[in-house]
Amino acid sequence: MLDSRKSPRRASLTRCTVEKCFSKDGQISSRTVNFSATGFMLELDYPLSPGDAIKIQFASDAEETGLYGACCCLGMVRWCKAQDGSCGGFYGVGVELARQTPRRYVY
Repeated sequence: MLDSRKSPRRASLTRCTVEKCFSKDGQISSRTVNFSATGFMLELDYPLSPGDAIKIQFASDAEETGLYGACCCLGMVRWCKAQDGSCGGFYGVGVELARQTPRRYVY
């Protein structure tokens, strides 16, 4: 099967927080499963809806911060699926970044 991804993925288990834009739900603890120049997959304990605008906050020393050039990223949920039998979060969430211009990054 041909891989149609826009850019290659890198594995990660970086902790982060997720917050829905325009919502008073507060922050949700999460972690990155993999990431690329254009987006990433998160694991969460709560579902998000495709189309949700979200803010993702990484630690200042996270590898993702180096790639995206900031500790805070804005993105859109593209998909959300329950993860049966997962040891981590209950939901896998695909996020496409709103700003897709990576800074210094070498694979």
